[in-house]
Amino acid sequence: MRQSLWAIVGVAVLAGPAGAADPKPMVSSLRADGTLLVNGKPVMPYGFYISTGHTGDVRLKCVEQIHKIGGTVVHIEGPWHEDTRFLDRAVELGLWVVAGHTESEAKLDRVKAYRDHPAIVAWTLHDDGNTLSTVAHLTAMNRRVKAVVPHRLTFVPLGTQNRDVPMPGDDFFRCADFVGWEMYPVANPKAADPTLKATETQMALVAEAATRAARPFWILPQTFAWPGGRPPTPVEYRNLCYVGLINGARGVMPWSIYHQVDAPAVRAKKKAAGQPAWEEWYLPDNADLWAECGALAAELKTLAPDLLDGRRTKLTDGGDVTAAVWVGKTDALIVVANLSEREARPVSLTLPTGLVGSPLPVFPGRPVGLKLAAGKLTGDIAKGGVHVYRFATR
Repeated sequence: MRQSLWAIVGVAVLAGPAGAADPKPMVSSLRADGTLLVNGKPVMPYGFYISTGHTGDVRLKCVEQIHKIGGTVVHIEGPWHEDTRFLDRAVELGLWVVAGHTESEAKLDRVKAYRDHPAIVAWTLHDDGNTLSTVAHLTAMNRRVKAVVPHRLTFVPLGTQNRDVPMPGDDFFRCADFVGWEMYPVANPKAADPTLKATETQMALVAEAATRAARPFWILPQTFAWPGGRPPTPVEYRNLCYVGLINGARGVMPWSIYHQVDAPAVRAKKKAAGQPAWEEWYLPDNADLWAECGALAAELKTLAPDLLDGRRTKLTDGGDVTAAVWVGKTDALIVVANLSEREARPVSLTLPTGLVGSPLPVFPGRPVGLKLAAGKLTGDIAKGGVHVYRFATR
């Protein structure tokens, strides 16, 4: 087993992501509104899963690439404890780690061994919690993990990607400190409705369930291709991210920067039988999509004060356009998204009172064109498009 420097010295003496050396264990918690707090500091997480099939070198490469484009969090799936160099590298680069998975009693030894590592903010209880586990099992594992690491959070991903899987009951949202929602509609042969509009429908239900359960949620947007399908376009990816934020997501952690499920022999056998197979992919090889992932990192850094501290109000309920406003002390942020992949849609949104002036585009080079008239934001928005504006407040 390769031991990390942290494991050898036994205490968190490395400079943590906050930038200062501190011998005390790092504490992750949640603000009352669901915002992630690391040592009491609010954080807007943006990062990626590293999925199955990785090696120690792949983990290091992925962590470095996520940092390079401005990411702040990485979720590590599968066996990783045999080579934990990536944990110390995450600390050096300023990335938080969501460590998976803790499905069984046997895996509690991993939690105990790394309970105070300064990179780990949360432990994942189970992959695909509502399809691969039960409320009773997740609740029991949550209790056991929290008994070992009361100063860290627990996490469980949920989803309904298969048309035969119903929306999870509210109890699934109560099994961990926070949940992640799988948004994988693009070219999904198993989805009942593989459209952008379907993600808005799901996100509205997720937001309602999370509110009833008093749990925050992160979104896990699609950055991969289903077997036989294609990955999202940059426009689709941006739409997925902002639709999640419009509905109240408190973090963005796409699946996945790296993935390998079917072994070479299995892939060859499936291909020979005419069946689609999971192929290995490394997201930075898709230059256009990876560039958009980096652009989103920069945008979320700019918007973090609004998203973390603004008072969010959703402006729509159904239809092909979704929007929300975050009102702060001196200005307001408005995000509008077209859920149609096929054509432009008209926008007519009644804005809250107290907004003054014209809508000011936040990001140069991004689509604009909506106007304020008689208290309404109006105009057209291109297919799959997202507009982001600021207004002054009085």
